[in-house]
Amino acid sequence: MGLKLYSSILALCDVNSTCMTKMLEGVPTNHICGIVFCGVSDTVEYHQLLSDIKSAVYNSLGRRVPITLIPQYLLPKGGLSIDIYTLEEECDINIKEHNGVCYGLIEGANESMLFIEGIPSADFSDSVRKQSDEVFEKLDSLLSMYNFSIDDIVRQWNYIGNIVSYRNGKQNYQEFNDARSAYYGRCGWKNGYPAATGIGTSCEGIIVGGIAFKRADNSGIHPIDNPLQVAAHIYSKKVLIDNDENAVKSTPKFERAKLIENERGACCFVSGTAAIRGESSMENSSAKLQTIMTIENIEHLVSKENLVKYGCKPYDLRYVQLQVYIKNAEDYEEVREVVDKAYPGIPAVYTIADVCRSELLVEIEGILIS
Repeated sequence: MGLKLYSSILALCDVNSTCMTKMLEGVPTNHICGIVFCGVSDTVEYHQLLSDIKSAVYNSLGRRVPITLIPQYLLPKGGLSIDIYTLEEECDINIKEHNGVCYGLIEGANESMLFIEGIPSADFSDSVRKQSDEVFEKLDSLLSMYNFSIDDIVRQWNYIGNIVSYRNGKQNYQEFNDARSAYYGRCGWKNGYPAATGIGTSCEGIIVGGIAFKRADNSGIHPIDNPLQVAAHIYSKKVLIDNDENAVKSTPKFERAKLIENERGACCFVSGTAAIRGESSMENSSAKLQTIMTIENIEHLVSKENLVKYGCKPYDLRYVQLQVYIKNAEDYEEVREVVDKAYPGIPAVYTIADVCRSELLVEIEGILIS
Protein backbone atom coordinates (compact mmCIF):
# COMPACT_ATOMS: atom_id res chain seq x y z
CA MET A 1 0.00 0.00 0.00
CA GLY A 2 2.61 2.54 -1.08
CA LEU A 3 0.39 5.61 -1.02
CA LYS A 4 1.43 8.82 -2.73
CA LEU A 5 -0.43 12.10 -2.45
CA TYR A 6 -0.84 15.09 -4.76
CA SER A 7 -2.61 18.16 -3.35
CA SER A 8 -4.03 21.29 -4.99
CA ILE A 9 -6.48 24.12 -4.30
CA LEU A 10 -8.85 25.67 -6.84
CA ALA A 11 -11.85 27.97 -6.88
CA LEU A 12 -15.28 26.36 -6.86
CA CYS A 13 -16.13 28.18 -10.07
CA ASP A 14 -13.31 26.26 -11.79
CA VAL A 15 -14.98 22.86 -11.58
CA ASN A 16 -14.59 21.89 -15.24
CA SER A 17 -12.60 19.40 -17.31
CA THR A 18 -9.98 21.98 -18.38
CA CYS A 19 -9.20 22.87 -14.78
CA MET A 20 -9.14 19.20 -13.77
CA THR A 21 -6.70 18.40 -16.57
CA LYS A 22 -4.40 21.13 -15.27
CA MET A 23 -4.69 19.84 -11.71
CA LEU A 24 -3.77 16.33 -12.87
CA GLU A 25 -0.59 17.39 -14.68
CA GLY A 26 2.33 15.34 -13.39
CA VAL A 27 0.08 12.79 -11.69
CA PRO A 28 0.35 9.17 -12.92
CA THR A 29 -3.35 9.05 -13.71
CA ASN A 30 -3.45 5.31 -14.40
CA HIS A 31 -2.43 4.74 -10.77
CA ILE A 32 -5.09 6.94 -9.15
CA CYS A 33 -7.06 4.99 -6.55
CA GLY A 34 -9.16 7.91 -5.34
CA ILE A 35 -9.64 11.68 -5.33
CA VAL A 36 -10.95 13.56 -2.30
CA PHE A 37 -12.43 17.02 -2.76
CA CYS A 38 -13.27 19.26 0.17
CA GLY A 39 -15.37 22.41 -0.04
CA VAL A 40 -18.89 23.80 -0.14
CA SER A 41 -20.86 26.03 -2.44
CA ASP A 42 -23.48 28.52 -1.34
CA THR A 43 -25.30 28.17 -4.63
CA VAL A 44 -25.03 24.49 -5.60
CA GLU A 45 -26.66 21.64 -3.66
CA TYR A 46 -24.31 18.85 -2.53
CA HIS A 47 -25.49 16.10 -4.90
CA GLN A 48 -25.37 18.48 -7.86
CA LEU A 49 -21.86 19.69 -6.99
CA LEU A 50 -20.70 16.08 -6.62
CA SER A 51 -22.21 15.25 -10.01
CA ASP A 52 -20.49 18.27 -11.61
CA ILE A 53 -17.12 17.23 -10.15
CA LYS A 54 -17.50 13.62 -11.29
CA SER A 55 -18.38 14.78 -14.80
CA ALA A 56 -15.37 17.11 -14.94
CA VAL A 57 -13.00 14.36 -13.78
CA TYR A 58 -14.48 11.86 -16.23
CA ASN A 59 -14.16 14.31 -19.12
CA SER A 60 -10.54 14.95 -18.14
CA LEU A 61 -9.45 11.34 -17.58
CA GLY A 62 -11.81 9.55 -19.93
CA ARG A 63 -12.78 7.15 -17.15
CA ARG A 64 -14.27 7.08 -13.68
CA VAL A 65 -12.30 7.11 -10.44
CA PRO A 66 -13.54 6.94 -6.84
CA ILE A 67 -14.44 10.49 -5.79
CA THR A 68 -15.33 11.75 -2.33
CA LEU A 69 -16.74 15.23 -1.74
CA ILE A 70 -16.52 16.45 1.85
CA PRO A 71 -18.99 19.32 2.40
CA GLN A 72 -16.90 21.51 4.71
CA TYR A 73 -15.77 25.11 4.28
CA LEU A 74 -12.10 25.29 3.33
CA LEU A 75 -9.92 27.57 5.44
CA PRO A 76 -8.78 30.26 5.17
CA LYS A 77 -10.60 31.52 2.04
CA GLY A 78 -12.96 28.84 0.77
CA GLY A 79 -12.60 27.14 -2.57
CA LEU A 80 -12.02 23.45 -3.16
CA SER A 81 -9.10 21.31 -2.03
CA ILE A 82 -8.06 18.25 -4.00
CA ASP A 83 -6.14 15.29 -2.59
CA ILE A 84 -5.25 12.73 -5.26
CA TYR A 85 -4.27 9.32 -3.90
CA THR A 86 -2.13 7.07 -6.07
CA LEU A 87 -0.47 3.72 -5.47
CA GLU A 88 2.94 2.49 -6.51
CA GLU A 89 3.43 1.82 -10.21
CA GLU A 90 3.51 -1.96 -9.93
CA CYS A 91 -0.05 -1.96 -8.60
CA ASP A 92 -2.82 -2.68 -11.10
CA ILE A 93 -5.98 -0.74 -10.16
CA ASN A 94 -9.28 -1.98 -11.54
CA ILE A 95 -11.86 0.86 -11.36
CA LYS A 96 -15.49 -0.26 -11.31
CA GLU A 97 -18.91 0.93 -10.22
CA HIS A 98 -21.61 -0.94 -8.31
CA ASN A 99 -25.00 0.36 -7.25
CA GLY A 100 -23.88 3.89 -8.05
CA VAL A 101 -20.70 3.60 -5.96
CA CYS A 102 -17.29 3.85 -7.64
CA TYR A 103 -14.36 1.91 -6.20
CA GLY A 104 -10.85 0.81 -7.01
CA LEU A 105 -9.93 -2.87 -6.65
CA ILE A 106 -6.25 -3.70 -6.21
CA GLU A 107 -5.40 -7.41 -6.22
CA GLY A 108 -1.99 -8.94 -5.58
CA ALA A 109 -0.79 -12.50 -5.18
CA ASN A 110 -1.67 -12.63 -1.48
CA GLU A 111 -3.57 -9.43 -0.71
CA SER A 112 -6.46 -7.33 -1.97
CA MET A 113 -7.67 -3.80 -1.31
CA LEU A 114 -10.84 -1.87 -2.04
CA PHE A 115 -10.65 1.94 -2.13
CA ILE A 116 -14.30 3.03 -1.80
CA GLU A 117 -15.47 6.56 -2.53
CA GLY A 118 -17.61 8.51 -0.07
CA ILE A 119 -21.15 7.13 -0.33
CA PRO A 120 -23.78 9.82 0.29
CA SER A 121 -27.30 8.91 1.29
CA ALA A 122 -29.91 9.64 -1.35
CA ASP A 123 -32.03 12.03 0.73
CA PHE A 124 -30.32 14.22 3.32
CA SER A 125 -33.69 15.08 4.86
CA ASP A 126 -34.27 11.49 6.04
CA SER A 127 -33.53 10.53 9.62
CA VAL A 128 -29.89 9.89 10.50
CA ARG A 129 -30.70 6.25 11.20
CA LYS A 130 -32.41 5.73 7.85
CA GLN A 131 -29.58 7.44 5.97
CA SER A 132 -26.92 5.47 7.86
CA ASP A 133 -28.63 2.13 7.27
CA GLU A 134 -28.95 2.94 3.55
CA VAL A 135 -25.26 3.81 3.21
CA PHE A 136 -24.09 0.77 5.19
CA GLU A 137 -26.20 -1.55 3.03
CA LYS A 138 -24.56 -0.14 -0.10
CA LEU A 139 -21.16 -0.60 1.49
CA ASP A 140 -21.99 -4.16 2.49
CA SER A 141 -23.24 -5.05 -0.99
CA LEU A 142 -19.96 -3.84 -2.50
CA LEU A 143 -17.77 -5.69 0.01
CA SER A 144 -19.61 -8.96 -0.47
CA MET A 145 -19.08 -8.87 -4.25
CA TYR A 146 -15.39 -9.62 -3.69
CA ASN A 147 -15.73 -11.77 -0.59
CA PHE A 148 -14.59 -9.00 1.72
CA SER A 149 -16.03 -9.16 5.21
CA ILE A 150 -17.19 -6.08 7.11
CA ASP A 151 -14.23 -6.58 9.43
CA ASP A 152 -11.82 -6.18 6.51
CA ILE A 153 -12.48 -2.43 6.64
CA VAL A 154 -9.23 -0.85 7.87
CA ARG A 155 -10.08 2.85 7.42
CA GLN A 156 -13.47 4.52 7.45
CA TRP A 157 -14.47 8.16 7.06
CA ASN A 158 -17.86 9.12 8.48
CA TYR A 159 -19.24 12.57 7.66
CA ILE A 160 -22.29 13.43 9.73
CA GLY A 161 -24.29 16.57 9.08
CA ASN A 162 -24.75 18.74 12.19
CA ILE A 163 -23.06 16.03 14.20
CA VAL A 164 -23.80 17.37 17.70
CA SER A 165 -27.34 18.58 16.89
CA TYR A 166 -30.56 16.71 17.63
CA ARG A 167 -33.41 15.35 15.56
CA ASN A 168 -36.52 14.20 17.37
CA GLY A 169 -34.68 14.17 20.69
CA LYS A 170 -31.78 12.03 19.41
CA GLN A 171 -28.26 13.37 18.92
CA ASN A 172 -27.13 12.86 15.33
CA TYR A 173 -23.75 11.36 16.27
CA GLN A 174 -25.28 8.96 18.76
CA GLU A 175 -27.86 7.83 16.23
CA PHE A 176 -25.10 7.23 13.69
CA ASN A 177 -23.13 5.23 16.27
CA ASP A 178 -26.20 3.09 16.97
CA ALA A 179 -26.54 2.35 13.23
CA ARG A 180 -22.82 1.61 12.89
CA SER A 181 -22.88 -0.76 15.88
CA ALA A 182 -25.84 -2.65 14.40
CA TYR A 183 -23.97 -3.03 11.10
CA TYR A 184 -20.66 -3.96 12.71
CA GLY A 185 -22.40 -6.50 14.92
CA ARG A 186 -22.68 -8.86 11.95
CA CYS A 187 -19.04 -10.01 12.28
CA GLY A 188 -16.29 -10.64 14.81
CA TRP A 189 -13.63 -7.99 13.97
CA LYS A 190 -10.68 -10.37 14.03
CA ASN A 191 -8.15 -7.54 13.60
CA GLY A 192 -9.88 -4.86 15.62
CA TYR A 193 -12.17 -2.10 14.38
CA PRO A 194 -11.14 0.30 11.60
CA ALA A 195 -9.31 3.52 12.10
CA ALA A 196 -12.06 6.08 11.65
CA THR A 197 -13.15 9.68 11.72
CA GLY A 198 -16.62 10.89 12.70
CA ILE A 199 -16.87 14.59 11.92
CA GLY A 200 -19.50 17.20 11.16
CA THR A 201 -20.31 18.79 7.82
CA SER A 202 -22.10 21.85 6.52
CA CYS A 203 -25.17 19.94 5.33
CA GLU A 204 -27.60 17.46 6.87
CA GLY A 205 -26.48 14.27 5.20
CA ILE A 206 -24.58 11.10 5.98
CA ILE A 207 -21.53 10.24 3.83
CA VAL A 208 -19.33 7.19 4.42
CA GLY A 209 -16.20 6.10 2.56
CA GLY A 210 -13.35 3.78 3.35
CA ILE A 211 -10.62 1.29 2.56
CA ALA A 212 -10.93 -2.48 2.97
CA PHE A 213 -7.84 -4.67 3.00
CA LYS A 214 -7.32 -8.41 3.39
CA ARG A 215 -4.39 -10.80 3.21
CA ALA A 216 -4.57 -14.53 2.60
CA ASP A 217 -2.82 -15.37 5.87
CA ASN A 218 -4.54 -12.55 7.81
CA SER A 219 -1.14 -11.18 8.90
CA GLY A 220 0.24 -7.66 9.15
CA ILE A 221 -2.98 -5.84 10.12
CA HIS A 222 -2.57 -4.15 13.50
CA PRO A 223 -5.05 -2.13 15.58
CA ILE A 224 -3.08 0.49 17.52
CA ASP A 225 -4.39 1.79 20.83
CA ASN A 226 -3.20 4.82 22.79
CA PRO A 227 -2.41 4.36 26.49
CA LEU A 228 -3.16 8.06 27.00
CA GLN A 229 -6.78 7.53 25.95
CA VAL A 230 -9.53 5.06 26.70
CA ALA A 231 -10.35 3.06 23.57
CA ALA A 232 -13.43 4.70 22.03
CA HIS A 233 -15.27 1.41 21.66
CA ILE A 234 -15.21 0.89 25.46
CA TYR A 235 -16.23 4.40 26.50
CA SER A 236 -18.47 4.51 29.55
CA LYS A 237 -22.08 5.63 29.18
CA LYS A 238 -21.36 8.95 30.92
CA VAL A 239 -19.60 10.34 27.81
CA LEU A 240 -22.28 9.14 25.37
CA ILE A 241 -25.04 11.61 24.60
CA ASP A 242 -28.77 10.94 24.54
CA ASN A 243 -31.75 12.85 25.95
CA ASP A 244 -33.19 9.56 27.19
CA GLU A 245 -31.18 8.45 30.22
CA ASN A 246 -32.48 4.91 29.77
CA ALA A 247 -31.49 4.64 26.13
CA VAL A 248 -29.10 1.90 25.04
CA LYS A 249 -26.22 4.04 23.76
CA SER A 250 -23.71 2.40 21.42
CA THR A 251 -20.05 3.32 21.67
CA PRO A 252 -18.17 4.67 18.62
CA LYS A 253 -16.58 1.58 17.06
CA PHE A 254 -13.07 2.51 15.93
CA GLU A 255 -9.41 2.08 16.86
CA ARG A 256 -7.08 5.02 17.47
CA ALA A 257 -4.98 3.88 14.49
CA LYS A 258 -4.60 0.96 12.10
CA LEU A 259 -1.24 -0.11 10.68
CA ILE A 260 -0.98 -2.26 7.55
CA GLU A 261 2.28 -4.07 6.72
CA ASN A 262 3.38 -5.48 3.38
CA GLU A 263 6.61 -6.25 1.59
CA ARG A 264 7.15 -2.55 0.79
CA GLY A 265 6.84 -1.37 4.38
CA ALA A 266 3.87 -0.02 6.32
CA CYS A 267 0.97 2.40 6.05
CA CYS A 268 -0.58 3.78 9.23
CA PHE A 269 -4.01 5.42 9.32
CA VAL A 270 -4.45 7.74 12.32
CA SER A 271 -8.07 8.19 13.32
CA GLY A 272 -9.62 11.55 13.99
CA THR A 273 -7.88 12.61 17.21
CA ALA A 274 -8.82 15.36 19.66
CA ALA A 275 -7.87 16.71 23.08
CA ILE A 276 -9.15 13.76 25.10
CA ARG A 277 -7.25 12.07 27.90
CA GLY A 278 -8.70 8.93 29.34
CA GLU A 279 -12.22 9.47 28.10
CA SER A 280 -12.55 13.09 29.25
CA SER A 281 -12.32 16.16 27.03
CA MET A 282 -9.92 19.01 27.69
CA GLU A 283 -12.67 21.53 28.46
CA ASN A 284 -12.58 25.30 28.96
CA SER A 285 -9.32 25.65 27.06
CA SER A 286 -8.22 27.47 23.94
CA ALA A 287 -8.03 25.92 20.48
CA LYS A 288 -4.26 26.34 20.67
CA LEU A 289 -3.95 24.28 23.86
CA GLN A 290 -6.32 21.63 22.48
CA THR A 291 -4.20 21.42 19.31
CA ILE A 292 -1.04 20.93 21.38
CA MET A 293 -2.67 18.10 23.36
CA THR A 294 -4.06 16.53 20.19
CA ILE A 295 -0.61 16.44 18.62
CA GLU A 296 0.84 14.96 21.82
CA ASN A 297 -1.80 12.20 21.58
CA ILE A 298 -0.91 11.47 17.96
CA GLU A 299 2.84 11.47 18.53
CA HIS A 300 2.49 9.03 21.44
CA LEU A 301 0.18 6.86 19.34
CA VAL A 302 2.62 6.47 16.42
CA SER A 303 5.84 6.38 18.47
CA LYS A 304 8.16 3.42 17.95
CA GLU A 305 7.61 2.33 21.54
CA ASN A 306 3.86 2.25 21.13
CA LEU A 307 4.02 0.46 17.77
CA VAL A 308 6.16 -2.29 19.29
CA LYS A 309 3.72 -2.57 22.19
CA TYR A 310 0.98 -3.46 19.70
CA GLY A 311 2.97 -6.04 17.77
CA CYS A 312 4.48 -3.87 15.02
CA LYS A 313 8.05 -3.28 14.00
CA PRO A 314 9.60 0.03 15.23
CA TYR A 315 8.93 1.78 11.94
CA ASP A 316 10.20 5.25 11.12
CA LEU A 317 6.87 6.61 9.98
CA ARG A 318 6.55 9.84 8.03
CA TYR A 319 3.41 11.85 7.40
CA VAL A 320 2.06 12.16 3.87
CA GLN A 321 -1.20 13.92 4.74
CA LEU A 322 -2.99 15.73 7.56
CA GLN A 323 -6.60 16.82 7.82
CA VAL A 324 -7.32 19.47 10.45
CA TYR A 325 -10.90 20.17 11.48
CA ILE A 326 -11.52 23.45 13.33
CA LYS A 327 -14.82 24.30 14.97
CA ASN A 328 -14.47 28.09 14.86
CA ALA A 329 -12.91 29.93 11.90
CA GLU A 330 -11.36 32.56 14.17
CA ASP A 331 -9.08 29.87 15.63
CA TYR A 332 -7.52 29.03 12.28
CA GLU A 333 -4.33 31.09 12.56
CA GLU A 334 -3.30 29.84 16.00
CA VAL A 335 -4.16 26.23 15.17
CA ARG A 336 -2.20 26.38 11.93
CA GLU A 337 0.79 27.91 13.73
CA VAL A 338 0.92 24.94 16.12
CA VAL A 339 0.45 22.36 13.34
CA ASP A 340 3.06 23.97 11.06
CA LYS A 341 5.59 23.99 13.89
CA ALA A 342 4.97 20.31 14.68
CA TYR A 343 4.74 19.14 11.05
CA PRO A 344 6.66 21.54 8.78
CA GLY A 345 6.17 20.91 5.09
CA ILE A 346 3.46 18.26 5.51
CA PRO A 347 0.41 18.77 3.24
CA ALA A 348 -2.52 19.73 5.44
CA VAL A 349 -6.12 20.66 4.68
CA TYR A 350 -7.93 22.91 7.17
CA THR A 351 -11.71 23.05 7.28
CA ILE A 352 -14.54 24.29 9.49
CA ALA A 353 -16.33 21.37 11.13
CA ASP A 354 -18.05 20.49 14.38
CA VAL A 355 -16.22 17.80 16.32
CA CYS A 356 -18.17 14.95 17.92
CA ARG A 357 -18.25 16.64 21.36
CA SER A 358 -19.45 20.24 21.60
CA GLU A 359 -16.56 21.25 23.91
CA LEU A 360 -13.90 20.07 21.46
CA LEU A 361 -12.52 22.73 19.12
CA VAL A 362 -10.01 20.81 16.98
CA GLU A 363 -9.61 17.33 15.49
CA ILE A 364 -6.70 16.01 13.42
CA GLU A 365 -6.32 12.87 11.32
CA GLY A 366 -3.41 11.66 9.23
CA ILE A 367 -1.77 9.06 7.03
CA LEU A 368 1.81 7.91 7.59
CA ILE A 369 4.06 5.53 5.67
CA SER A 370 7.41 3.93 6.34
